Amino acid sequence: MTLVPWRVTTRDRDVPSDRPTVPEVPEDGQFDAPQSATASGSPRARCAERDQVSAGNLVTRRMAGAVHARVDRIGQARDWLGRWGDRLQGREPRLIRTLDPNTGDNLARWVLDNVLCAQKRPVPSFGFSLIPVLVHSAAARRRWRLRAAALVSAFVGLSVLRPWGLTAVIVAALLFQFTWGPRGRAVLRWAFSSVVSTVLLVAAVLGLWTAVRPHLPLIVEAMRDGSRLALELLVAATVVGLLDRWAALARLRSLRPGCEGMGCSPRLAPFTARRVRECAVTEMWQTIAYRAERRTDHFVGGGVDAWRRGATRVQLAPAGADGEENGNEWTATEADDPLSNEVRKFEADELLDAVRQELEYLKGKLVRTHTLPNCDVAEFLAVPQNRWSGLPYRAVDTWPEITEMLTEARQPPTGHFSRRYLAAQVVSWDGQIVVTVFAHAALEGNTLHFVTRPHILAPLSPWANLQPAAGQRLVTEIAKAPLHACGDTIALAVRLYGYLGRGLRLLAPVALAAAMSPQKDDGLPISLREHCGLEETEDMHQTEDVQRYVSILQSRMFQTVTDFLADHGYETAEFRRQVVSFTQNFISGDNNQVNTGSLGGGMNQQGGAPAEPQ
Repeated sequence: MTLVPWRVTTRDRDVPSDRPTVPEVPEDGQFDAPQSATASGSPRARCAERDQVSAGNLVTRRMAGAVHARVDRIGQARDWLGRWGDRLQGREPRLIRTLDPNTGDNLARWVLDNVLCAQKRPVPSFGFSLIPVLVHSAAARRRWRLRAAALVSAFVGLSVLRPWGLTAVIVAALLFQFTWGPRGRAVLRWAFSSVVSTVLLVAAVLGLWTAVRPHLPLIVEAMRDGSRLALELLVAATVVGLLDRWAALARLRSLRPGCEGMGCSPRLAPFTARRVRECAVTEMWQTIAYRAERRTDHFVGGGVDAWRRGATRVQLAPAGADGEENGNEWTATEADDPLSNEVRKFEADELLDAVRQELEYLKGKLVRTHTLPNCDVAEFLAVPQNRWSGLPYRAVDTWPEITEMLTEARQPPTGHFSRRYLAAQVVSWDGQIVVTVFAHAALEGNTLHFVTRPHILAPLSPWANLQPAAGQRLVTEIAKAPLHACGDTIALAVRLYGYLGRGLRLLAPVALAAAMSPQKDDGLPISLREHCGLEETEDMHQTEDVQRYVSILQSRMFQTVTDFLADHGYETAEFRRQVVSFTQNFISGDNNQVNTGSLGGGMNQQGGAPAEPQ
């Protein structure tokens, strides 16, 4: 029994609005299959387009909120105190919690450098909307610049008012660094190594005191100015950090469910707004790049977890003809033409149209125990990654590769890098799980090639899965912001002290040139969703759902091809044998999960070793 019967194929995206919904499986398990018909042989004028992705789904909101993440300074203070207690009790020191280097301001900069401001096209976004993430990354980066400008302005202004205080602070920091640093400890070890070295050190200290003593009143006044300057700088930095944290909380609050305007264009930033509008158009273009990664062909953007491909290659022969198997080829007994008058010739487009029409009916309820939520079926043009940098990335009215999609991609694939794929995509778990099965059909002579390539987008990483605070938690975060700001000021002072002690390394010409130079764009495709997600699903139930979705999609694709060949009068035994050999011996990844879907029958998933062939 098939799960859904094969239905009439269509040539383009236009589907009648009165198309009946998918019914449940009756009690007797039988369907009233409609009459089948073949598609016309007219040239293709359209391709299956993508469905619009909702800009307010969970994954989009949490990825956009990850750029506003801040370090938990109170937690860091607790960890430092706990480490001191661990040392006293002889236990292993605990780790100090820090902000992941791929989140917060670092993530915002990565998004701007590799997606928004890169001279290349963004890859198609699967299961989320790219625009809100770009907008919030630009806002986070602009807030970082405002924070840096405020800190520099406060430092310059106070330093101009208290120049001797600035000198005293710098000299005190250098003396402290020299005294308690490695060089100071080395001098002390040398001084107490012999009597001569001790006498020389005491003489040097007396000589320095003799030279400094006449200027002692000026030094005391400079130290007073230095203490006032340090206090004023600490207060200014704390105020700036407090305002920055409150602004980040406000931005996170704007990402709560039900809040409108989360993806609006940035204000007072014409260049950024123009690039955001361009990305809004190009992310929906249906060109996808592929590359070999860990000896597996991977469609960039479809998911890092690329499963083993399912490939079949059969020689077409008329049904009922006496044939025999010779290796991997099927040879009919007819001498002249292996295709008799009883069969109907077809093109690869017609076969993919039949598969697409069948998969579109899976958007509803398939059977009582299986559903495919948010199933989207579209066509993609697969190109190698080294061609990605040469594709146009500016927004235009039409998709630039539409002509290639409708002409060159429809020809026999031998010798062509760009090929057309039919993609069936299922979005589940509020966008955390995206299952995409890419299918490609090629007809060369009497040989039919049909390939499926499943890709899985795993849930977001913990550092990119930030949700806004609400209710009592929001009030607590607002009240704790001053304490966190004090921690930010202390951390900033420690960093500046380290830079100053190492000879003002930031002001070195080489370091300054490296900081001012933009990041090099290699032109290769980069997926923001893959960058922020896990490599594989870790939850047991999510893994089971992923395997079920792939099993349903692949079994329906193979079943539709079988029905299509049988409807056109071709033998399907060899195709069935290859599919059964693949499905019964396929174990997905390290989960030891066997896909035992069979053609023309029910579908079951079992764990353990592959089933023995019947």
